[in-house]
Amino acid sequence: MFAVITGPQVRRPDESVASPSLLDPAGQLAYRTSGPPPGFDDLQLACALSGAGEFQRAVWYAPPSEPGTVAYRQAVVAELRRPEFRGLARRLTTAVAGARRSIENYRKAHYQWPAEIQLADAIARFTGAIAEAARGLDELRPASAGLRGLAGYLSEQVASAGFQELARNTVLDRIRGCSMELGIHNGTVWVAPDTGRPGWGEQITATFARFYEPGEQPEATWVRPERSLNHVEAQAVELVATSFPELFAELHRFVGSRRNFLPAALQRLAQELRFYLDFLHLMDELSARGVAWCLPRSTPDGAVRVRGMVDLALAVRSDSPPIANDLLLTADERVVFVTGPNQGGKTTFARGFGQLCYLAGLGLPVPAQSASLPWTMPVLTHFPAPDAPDRGGLADELARLHEALTAAGPHALLIFNELFSATSAADALLLSAKVVEQLRMLGCRVIWVTFLEELVLGTEPSVSLVGQVEPEDPTRPTFRFRPQPPGGRSHAVALAARHGLSGADLAERLR
Repeated sequence: MFAVITGPQVRRPDESVASPSLLDPAGQLAYRTSGPPPGFDDLQLACALSGAGEFQRAVWYAPPSEPGTVAYRQAVVAELRRPEFRGLARRLTTAVAGARRSIENYRKAHYQWPAEIQLADAIARFTGAIAEAARGLDELRPASAGLRGLAGYLSEQVASAGFQELARNTVLDRIRGCSMELGIHNGTVWVAPDTGRPGWGEQITATFARFYEPGEQPEATWVRPERSLNHVEAQAVELVATSFPELFAELHRFVGSRRNFLPAALQRLAQELRFYLDFLHLMDELSARGVAWCLPRSTPDGAVRVRGMVDLALAVRSDSPPIANDLLLTADERVVFVTGPNQGGKTTFARGFGQLCYLAGLGLPVPAQSASLPWTMPVLTHFPAPDAPDRGGLADELARLHEALTAAGPHALLIFNELFSATSAADALLLSAKVVEQLRMLGCRVIWVTFLEELVLGTEPSVSLVGQVEPEDPTRPTFRFRPQPPGGRSHAVALAARHGLSGADLAERLR
């Protein structure tokens, strides 16, 4: 029988090396898993979280609260878009993930010597990969403060006494240099000192060599399957250990005190790198379908200048890029009304701008040809929702609207989609006018999808964006938006005429 692995007290010799953060210049942000923030689901940003881990989701759910952190992240992601930096980052995260899996497998193992050999091998692979990453990053000479901090951390880690102790240990190489004979006789596995006899592979090759053409070499096609050792294989390793007791005792001492050889700070840095790498992978997929990306610039004057914006959720679902739109606003243009034909892309347009501001607030690239934005935080939404079980439709709308307005400040962006659709048009107009008064006091920016043309025409100052239709067929939307007075009635007239329901058609039928 083989006991579950035990060993000396675990120690982490390299935790004294100070670690930076790739997400926060001060290194003080703490990410804890919780539900998404208000508006996250309405913006349909979950489309960017496929395969995201717990840590990455926590980062997505907690945008930084000041613009300096955004600039810090933008500098990191700008360099990670370069193939040489991204390739190194991928190798580093792969090495850390592999080390973590090896530690977990070691904890679950039941056969001592195979597990200790595998962990020693994992330590050797880990130290080699980290040393290579440190050299590579030093040679690339990153310009961003975040990657410079990572480069410094890796260099200090590699130079530390604890790391050098791990990297220079030769016990595994000496074990691999041991030569033994292994055989099976009458159902018994035996191990003996190497007598120099040819191995089974050599004997089989020699036996069948006569069947090969001159110059022909046998091809090895068998590959060892990925699986755990069975009890016979584990006992064979145990027999080898009894033949080299001092060497395996040294292995036990080396591995036993380093069962958690992976520094927690390095694990966190790898998780932070994954936050960027996962999004860059999504960008690659959408870029191949024609979606343009840019890093948004900051506009201290409060103006908005966006060219070629698309909705991320729609882009993920489509094989081709969605229709792109522009949005140009001065600092004083705070309320933007979006009107147009049904199924004409109004919600998609508003949602796309909300996504763009949220992504910009995370320090990530945005799906647009170019973008200049003021500091926008938080991004809040109010979309139609099923009635709450304890209150009616209008009461639920008012309660949710109160929560959004309470959370809003002068830098907030509010996305309203068909506000007060649960009541009559007259009541909706009256209530909307009161909301406009509140928005003016808050000073925040709002993108408001509405069917109330009277609200648009009666709100000054405001911007009116109207969904366009095909000139030759007013019933067909183009999904593009232009600044102009609302013209929903003309679309309704064209649609009625198309289905034989215009005033003239009805008058003719009633004669």
